[in-house]
Amino acid sequence: MRKVVVVVGAGVSGMQAAVDLGEMGFHVYLVEKEPWVGGRVARFEKVFPKNESSASFLRPRVEEVACNEKIELMSYSEVVAVRRVAGEFEVTVEQKPRYVDAEKCTSCGQCAEKCPVEVPCEFNEGLGTRGAVYVPLPQQEAPLCACAVVDFENCLRGKGKGEGERKECDACVKACERDAIDFSQEKRQSKVKAGAIILATGAATYDPEPRNDYGYGIYENVVTAMELERLLDSSGSGPTSGKVVRPSDCKEPSRVGFINCVGSRDLRTNAYCSGGVCCMFNLKNAVLLKERRPEISCYIFYTDLRASFRGYEELYNRAREIGVRFVRGRPAEVVEKEGRKGALVVRVEDTLKGKVRNVEVDLVVLGTGIVPQKDAEKMSKMLKIPRGADGFLTEANPKLNPAETVAEGVFVAGGAAGPKDIQFAVAQGSAAAAKAAARAAGLK
Repeated sequence: MRKVVVVVGAGVSGMQAAVDLGEMGFHVYLVEKEPWVGGRVARFEKVFPKNESSASFLRPRVEEVACNEKIELMSYSEVVAVRRVAGEFEVTVEQKPRYVDAEKCTSCGQCAEKCPVEVPCEFNEGLGTRGAVYVPLPQQEAPLCACAVVDFENCLRGKGKGEGERKECDACVKACERDAIDFSQEKRQSKVKAGAIILATGAATYDPEPRNDYGYGIYENVVTAMELERLLDSSGSGPTSGKVVRPSDCKEPSRVGFINCVGSRDLRTNAYCSGGVCCMFNLKNAVLLKERRPEISCYIFYTDLRASFRGYEELYNRAREIGVRFVRGRPAEVVEKEGRKGALVVRVEDTLKGKVRNVEVDLVVLGTGIVPQKDAEKMSKMLKIPRGADGFLTEANPKLNPAETVAEGVFVAGGAAGPKDIQFAVAQGSAAAAKAAARAAGLK
């Protein structure tokens, strides 16, 4: 067998698998579709249950990936085809052009400052804008992650523009002192052979906009937990430098309502529970808000609070101690208060007190559930791995072999196999690495 493993996805579980395999002497191709690594965790400033800095464990891991000679990072790339050849895998990886020479780029950001284009910033969940050329994560020093990237579809030179709008803009070219902008780059495909594949493609969060859950998309002051997460980020990459404001008027709210189980435990959307992740996510953010501004009133509307792992109950108790208020009941609706633009009313049956309450708040935060990535179906068909009723990739036997799939030589880790917290995702990444190593070394 070939002592080479392809790891698809460079989130916390994928990076853990890659580092473990690299330390065992295996060559690893780490394929990541985004221009940065770290997955969804890269968007968190603090993580539960202890509310410690995500950078304290994420940055060292990124450096391990960058410094390990056995790990070949292929960012801004996607797996487009997989073929079995004599028991091994031939994996076709398509790399998108960055239109920036990574060896010349120093991530100074001057090109981004001069770019005349403004588009919503996806890293900040659409809050704030970025240019058509931007530096994804300046704090990441891994090759092809720190350097700038040109979003050609939104660039004035882009082929997506109409003929009348297309321009030969050279603002970024003039701004770059190292002559790193290179519009001659094209996408390219490469084929690698491997003895095993690990799928660590992560998960996504439920989108409440199509159904306008609780007025999301209708009322400006209804946001998702991920949007609040970006507002809370004071590390420098957040849109407001850590100041939580209402989108309607950019004023700080005095009363915030958190609604759990949006898009999960609901037969109209997803019947499954997201493993307590969204419960703890809302708890964490409520605690962070109260610790920064003790005068703020925080309400958590819940069906059941699931704090089942180590440290979770302690976070719940901490929230109660500092004055976070808990209302047991799934809200029926969120409406705008008559005569007060931007003010919202959460109508809910408090099942513990046996009465209907109308709670007035300035900001509503939706604790959206965990759902499969958009490419889960594509990966399932490509590698012939079944998906469960919830849409996530399934393990062959989660009790005996929690990382193996029914496809020999293909393993799964992290959110690709269902909702889980960081600790569980990292542990499964190591488990997948051990199983993939055994298979690629010909021991199984």
